[in-house]
Amino acid sequence: MLANEGLGRNLEVDAIGHQLLGENATRQRLVKAFGEDILDENGEVCRKALGRKAFQNDANTEKLNSIMHPAMVERVRQEIEQAKDRGEEFFIVNAALLFSMGLDRFCQRLIYVVTLPEIRMQRLIDNRNWSEESTRERLFAQDELPAGRSDIIIVNNDRTEKELASEAHRVAMLLKGMKLA
Repeated sequence: MLANEGLGRNLEVDAIGHQLLGENATRQRLVKAFGEDILDENGEVCRKALGRKAFQNDANTEKLNSIMHPAMVERVRQEIEQAKDRGEEFFIVNAALLFSMGLDRFCQRLIYVVTLPEIRMQRLIDNRNWSEESTRERLFAQDELPAGRSDIIIVNNDRTEKELASEAHRVAMLLKGMKLA
């Protein structure tokens, strides 16, 4: 919605991670860490199989993050540099782990979208077809709003899509009116 309001291209960090899964170097590192059984019949990383192994305990999750996060952060940095080179004034970094991955360092303004946990959970179950257990694990792994940050605009997403679109418009007008350093 913010991209549609003229705040630049939306850099979906999850999508960047999915792209990286298709790259040979990433695939090899993941196979070395988690085994051949994370690959499908075509030799591609099966996200479901990888997820079962990676999220089975904290050590495996950390192993996955140590492989994926640096590459994802580097790809985001490259995307931002390319956007700047094209003269794009705004871009959006959309990430559930913005703070823990250190991606907030690329941002001049932050928009933190909050939703009641039960609404978030039901949306993920409905839209991504995840089990309740898998959804709960992933929700608890997401970043919480850090204390003491004055550069964050908080948007409530407990409402309808139409109300959220109206809020996105308001936030976009606010940000477009601010002088970004």
